[in-house]
Order: sequence, then C-alpha cells, then structure tokens
Amino acid sequence: MFKYNLILYILSPYLILKLILSTILRKSGLKYFIQRLGYNQERYIKKTIWIHAASIGETKIALTLYEEFYKKNKNTTFIITTNTSSSRLLINETENLRHHYLPIDWLFSMKRFIKNINPKICIIIETEIWPNLIAVCKKNHIPTTIINARLSKKTTGSSKYVKGIYQKTLRKINKIMCKSDIEKKKYIDLGANEIDVKTIGNLKFNQYKPLLKNTNLINRKYVLALSTHADEERQIISEWLKVNDKRVLLVIIPRHPERLGDILSDLPLSMVNLAIRSKGEKIKNSTQIYIADTLGEVENLLEYCEFVFVGGSLVDHGGQNFLEAASHGKTIIVGPYMYNFISETEEFLKKNSMIMVKNSNTLKHVFERLLKSKQRRELFGNNAKKIMESKKDIVTDYCRLIQELIVEK
Repeated sequence: MFKYNLILYILSPYLILKLILSTILRKSGLKYFIQRLGYNQERYIKKTIWIHAASIGETKIALTLYEEFYKKNKNTTFIITTNTSSSRLLINETENLRHHYLPIDWLFSMKRFIKNINPKICIIIETEIWPNLIAVCKKNHIPTTIINARLSKKTTGSSKYVKGIYQKTLRKINKIMCKSDIEKKKYIDLGANEIDVKTIGNLKFNQYKPLLKNTNLINRKYVLALSTHADEERQIISEWLKVNDKRVLLVIIPRHPERLGDILSDLPLSMVNLAIRSKGEKIKNSTQIYIADTLGEVENLLEYCEFVFVGGSLVDHGGQNFLEAASHGKTIIVGPYMYNFISETEEFLKKNSMIMVKNSNTLKHVFERLLKSKQRRELFGNNAKKIMESKKDIVTDYCRLIQELIVEK
C-alpha cells in the first residue's frame, strides 16, 4: 500500500488538473470539485448505510437497491456516492437519502470522508475497487461488499504489480456478490478468497418498473435502433434502405447524441430522406430515417416500436444493456460483440428471446422476416419478458445477504 499511496501522491497534480478540466467541461459545479478533493462533506451522528455508484448505470442499480432496502431500514439515513455530476441528477435527496461525491482515493481524504459519513456498511456497485477506501473500512471494522460484481477487460488485463494491489484489496472485502458465474471466476482469478465470492444474479433485471402507457411520439409504424455507436448507424441504415416495406420508419437513438454531426457525415444524405428530433423536424410519409438525438425518451420509443436492434454490438464495444427492451416484451436483435453481457446473452439466445446476427449483411433478411410475422415478434418478445419476470427476486436476495453483514453498534 505504501507504493500505491506514493504513486497516487506523485500523480496528484495531474489528478487535480484532470478534475479541474472535467468540472469545467461538464459544468459540474464547485460542490463537485470540492467534494472530489475530499472537503465540504456533511457529518452524520447516527450510523448510515453507504452505497457507492460510479456513474449513471450503477446509480440506477443503487436506487433500486435503496428502494427495496429502505422498507426494513426506515429509520436509517442512506448515502449514495457517485463519481460524476450526471449521475447526481438521478438522485432526489430526502431526509433519509443523501448524495455526496466520492473523494479521490487519497488516504487522508478517505479517512476524513468515512469518519464524516459514519457508515455501518459500505456497499459498492459493480466494479469500483479503491484500495484506500476498502483499507480504511477494514481498519474501522466497517463491512464492505461489492454487489452485482463484474470486472472489466482493463482490470483483468492489468500488470502484475497492479494485480497484486487488487489481490490485497479484494481480500479485505467481506463479501463479493457477482452478477454471473463468469464474473465470479474473474474475481477468484484476480485473487479474491473463493469463500467470500458468490453468484447472486444481475440486479439490472430489477431496474425496470411495470410499464405505464405513454403518448406515442411517432405516428407511424417504426423499428428502433437503440444505443448505436460510431459506424453502426451507417451499417444499419445501409441495410434498412434495402428493406421492401417502405411504409415502416427506422428510428435511431445514438448512444451519444452529440455524435449527430459524425453520423450525418457517414450518410449519403442526397439518397436518404431523414428527420432529426433535436431540430424539431417533422416525420412525413416519405421519411425513411428518424434520428432521435434527444434525452429521456427511450422508454416511450421502446413501448411502441415493432422490434429493437441494440447497439454497441456490430462494432467491437461489447454491447449495450438490452434488458429494458426485454422488460417491454420486444424482440431484440444484437450483433456478434456482446462480451459485456455474456451470461445474459447466452440465456436469452438459449430461450429463444433474442436474435444475434453475425454481421450487418444479414440485417435486411432479419428485418424483413420480423416485419412480415407478428407471431414471430410476439414469440421472441414474450420469451424475453418471461425471463425478466423470473428474475424479480434478485434484489430481495441481495438485500437479505447485505443485511447479514450489517454491524449494529
């Protein structure tokens, strides 16, 4: 740990500069900057339950966990920490739910922060393994657990020295609750004690609420391409323009709406009749492509689409989360690159709940086949929804195991 802290302190000027730039570019505000440095934290007299969620995806899981856990801990204050200001926007603070930004993992800042928030447990969502955070908790007899645990390629491919730090850190954690057996093996291979690692399931199955009927934003029959990445729009549109049924619209929701300029530069605009939502352009009968590059409308657009292609999977990105589409009972199409969701993809394919294409050249055939057969769309969609419903107890299982770790003082 001495070497880790020495390197961290040597890198401090770079980390602070990076924090300043991030604060300015993302317009995160002074509170974000000060709290990330480890200052301006509230002090809590009573013991709290601390949940750490790095960014937006993890914060959604944290809120799902909080809603379930609060039912049996109504007199406890819950603290959710995040690393980004965008994830802060998801949290509606109340008397029982507070938000703070997690300080950089300097030893002095972690000691002060943990003393201030006074946790009786630290619950880490998915992948954050901060050596000083976990060491301070261990020294102060605060149980720690990683839930919905997974490991990235970057972590598992680390140098021998970094893996040594991870191994020492993981062995200070009380319980690692993994989203799949694949992730369990990764943690054990990285150095965690096998007895402390357990597979529970993917909490993302429990993120999605029962559907409410929204007003349909689009007055035409349409197919959805969700969370697309660079070059995917070009591939998908190229195949879509070959589809025989010209009455159906293709709606594209790019993963990063700010990429609109890059998306348009990839398209033969003179040959494509498209409309762009952020520009307020109307959908006409002649419109072939609609780019929905605005935020907050995914649920609505999923609800009324015929079927959905989920991006990050035609290019080597590892796939985006398709579980929200499954909760809507939609037929899901993905490309071959789904390594971010290996176990989930395997289950959906095995249970006839998803279609995987080897490359974009087969999309035209899949699109046409699904458009012609409502029965086929319903088969895949209903199977997907059944899988989601079968996982409804996962969050309860996590809460029960976390409750067992809590030390009351």
